[in-house]
Amino acid sequence: MNRLLYLILVILALIIGAAMLIINNADSLVRRAIEVAGTNALGTEVKVNSVKLDLMAGTATLSGFSIANPEGFSRADMLRFDELNLAIDLPSLNTDVVRINSIRPMNPYVLYEMQGSRSNLDVVRERFASSPAPTPPASGSAQLVMAINEVVISGIQATLNSDLLPAPVNVSIGDVVIPPVQGTPEQLAQQIARPLLAQLGVRAATALATTLSNMSVDELRSEAEDAVQRAADQFRNRLTPPTGN
Repeated sequence: MNRLLYLILVILALIIGAAMLIINNADSLVRRAIEVAGTNALGTEVKVNSVKLDLMAGTATLSGFSIANPEGFSRADMLRFDELNLAIDLPSLNTDVVRINSIRPMNPYVLYEMQGSRSNLDVVRERFASSPAPTPPASGSAQLVMAINEVVISGIQATLNSDLLPAPVNVSIGDVVIPPVQGTPEQLAQQIARPLLAQLGVRAATALATTLSNMSVDELRSEAEDAVQRAADQFRNRLTPPTGN
């Protein structure tokens, strides 16, 4: 009997030890899961510097979230956020679908880089073009299923880089709204990336066209001012009598 009790205590100790190990390493496990799922879905490296979970408060903070430029472009980040702050619906942790009530991105930034007629955003989007949008798994699936309410990314800053520009241009391209999504981590990565890249691409391309248009107007204005100045100089020269020796 004593041996049986001892064996039970050993098993309990192992179970508790394993649970504590998982809890203590939950942040790094979540960080790694996000990086793997994002990289597999996008085809370019996704990195997260750190993850801080507070399940008692129902919050999670992802610091230093970035998506690398696709192959063939510069080595700079294509997209990054200083932080992503998540609010978790605590009662949903006991259900088949874990729900994220809100995501608040901090300091969103995108690099819109053109090579010929294609941009870095186009290259990543093309990865999804040949396959249909993933179907969210049904409740009760063995995989982790998450649902995210509408995400609003406000005040996006962008750098426009093109051989049509004499130098990169920094602009603000407004806000992006992503509708509610549900699925496994890799499915969520695609479901979020599709509308995000599409809206970013439209806003950045519009900003680039506006910048080029303004540059053309400025160049025409400068040429017109130069022509007026040359005409004025010629007119003054005609009015000025020649000086004698």
